[in-house]
Amino acid sequence: MDQIQIRGAKEHNLRGVDIDIPRDALIVITGISGSGKSSLAHDTIFKEGQRRFMESLSSYARQFLGQLDKPKVERVDGLSPTLSIDQKTVNRNPRSTVGTVTEILDHLRLLMARLGTPRCPICATEISSLSAAGIADRLLTDAPGAKLHVMAPIVWDRKGEYRKELREALEQGFIRARIDGEVLSLEDDIRLARYEKHTIELVVDRLKLAPDRRDRLIEAVETALERGENMVTVLVGEQHQTFSASRACPEHGISIPEMEPRLFSFNAAQGACEGCQGLGFLEDLD
Repeated sequence: MDQIQIRGAKEHNLRGVDIDIPRDALIVITGISGSGKSSLAHDTIFKEGQRRFMESLSSYARQFLGQLDKPKVERVDGLSPTLSIDQKTVNRNPRSTVGTVTEILDHLRLLMARLGTPRCPICATEISSLSAAGIADRLLTDAPGAKLHVMAPIVWDRKGEYRKELREALEQGFIRARIDGEVLSLEDDIRLARYEKHTIELVVDRLKLAPDRRDRLIEAVETALERGENMVTVLVGEQHQTFSASRACPEHGISIPEMEPRLFSFNAAQGACEGCQGLGFLEDLD
C-alpha cells in the first residue's frame, strides 16, 4: 500500500478523524494548540505501530516489555513499525544523529556485522580468502625491492597494559614489536597506559622484497597469520597495510578485518572516515 489509512481516530480530543497519509514522503501536521496534532501523530499512529511491532515478538520477549494499550481508533491500514523522537533540548553534538538518538544504528551495526556480505569497494566483488602465498605475491608485485616488516597483530586498538602478552612474546622468540606506530625492542621495559587504547604488532621478520626471498616471505606471513589469528600487517617504508587470510579481494588485494559492529560505527576509530573522522565535514583554510 502507498498510504497509511486511518479511520475513526478518537484519541484524546480527536473526534472520529479519517485521513489518508502518503507513504515514502515527509508529512507535516500543523494546527493551533489543542487541535489534536500530537494525538494523531504520537498517540495514534506511533502507538499503534509500536503495539503491532511488539505483538510480532515472541511471548518470551513480550514479558519484558509490558502491555501496550490499543489507541482509540477503528482501523489503521498500511502501517509499518514506527519510531518517535521526542521533543527535547537541541543536541549540538555533531556526532549525534537520528540513528544514534533512536539507537537504530546499534541494531543496524549488529545486523551488518552478522549478516552482511563484504565486497571490494573498487570492483564490488565479494571478498574472499587470501593465502599466505597470495599475500606474498601481492607484496612482491606492488613493492619490488622495498624493505618491509612482516608483523602479527595481537592487540588491535584496545585498552590495557598487556605486560603478560609482551612477556610471553619475548619468551617465544620475538625480539621487536610495533606498539602504537613505533617499533620497540621487547627486551626494554615497556610500560603502557592502562586506560588508553593500544595496537601491538609483533615483528616476525624484516627483509627486502626480492623474488629469491619469496619462500622466506611466505614463511614469515604464515607465522604472522598463525600468531595474529588470520591477520597480518606489513610496514613498507612509511606505508602500513593489513591483509587477512579470510577476507581479501582476489583482484585488487584489498583486505578487511573480521566484520564486527564497531566497523560500522562512524563514532569508532575502526569505522570512521579517515578524512573527516566521522564528523561528516572537513575544516580547511580558504
